[in-house]
Amino acid sequence: MLFSTKKLTVWAVAGVMALGGAAMAAGPQARALREKEEKRDKAESERDRKDNKKDHPEVWVAIKQLRDAREQVVKSTHEKERYKTATLAAIDAALTECEALMARD
Repeated sequence: MLFSTKKLTVWAVAGVMALGGAAMAAGPQARALREKEEKRDKAESERDRKDNKKDHPEVWVAIKQLRDAREQVVKSTHEKERYKTATLAAIDAALTECEALMARD
């Protein structure tokens, strides 16, 4: 016999534990995370709608791309923290300048 009763029991318990852990991950924490992301997406959508200017369309596209790039860097798990921090600071500075220029227009 390839598997003994003990091995089958251990594998069965491990499977139940794994499934139980996966079920818990889809609970209240996952719901809270999903609601937070939906709220952020809605705010971003409203901001994009507000920023939809007919004048200077290329600048507004650049601002949107900077915002998207910032989100990608924030979500990145492969970047070293020191590079991530410096990149976010540079993007924030560029966004501040571009948005200030558009606010004056």
